[in-house]
Amino acid sequence: MGKSELATHVASEAALVALAAAVAAAWRDAGIANAVIGLRGDLGAGKTTWVRAMLNGLGFDGRVPSPTYTLIEPYALDGLTVVHMDLYRLTSDAEFEQLGVRDWLAQPGHWVLAEWPERVPAFAAVADLSLDFSIGSGEQRQLVWRGLTDTGRALVTVVSKIYSK
Repeated sequence: MGKSELATHVASEAALVALAAAVAAAWRDAGIANAVIGLRGDLGAGKTTWVRAMLNGLGFDGRVPSPTYTLIEPYALDGLTVVHMDLYRLTSDAEFEQLGVRDWLAQPGHWVLAEWPERVPAFAAVADLSLDFSIGSGEQRQLVWRGLTDTGRALVTVVSKIYSK
C-alpha cells in the first residue's frame, strides 16, 4: 500500500519548483495513470507555482495561468491530461458537479489537481492525496503529503523515494 503521510521542507521557491518538476516526472515514470490531488494552503503558499512546475516537469512549456476565474484549465500532454482547478469561488457541491469534473475522473490518463479542495466536500471525498502547503520564514515552505487512498499512498511512496536518494 505504501506510505500514508510524509512531511517535507523546501528552502526556497526555486527548490519548490525543482521538487514539483521532479515529483511530476517520478509519478509519470511510476505509471500513475489517474490521480485526484487536493492542494491546500493559504494565499501565496505556492499552490499555483507547484502546478506550473509540475507541468514544466512533464514537458509543457506554454503559459500556465491561475484558474481563479476560469475555474478549470486542462493541459493535454503525451498520454496524460492534467486538469488544474481552483475551487475557491465555488459555494456548493452542486456547482462542482456542473463543472463536469466527474467525467474527467472517470477517464484514464487524468491527473486532477484542485486548489482549495476544502471548499467542495464532493471533491474532498474523491481525493487520493491531500498536499498541504504552509509558509515558513522567508521563502521556506513545509509540505505535508497525506495519501487518502491506495493511489494516494502510492503517490506519497514515490515522493518518499525522491527524498531517500
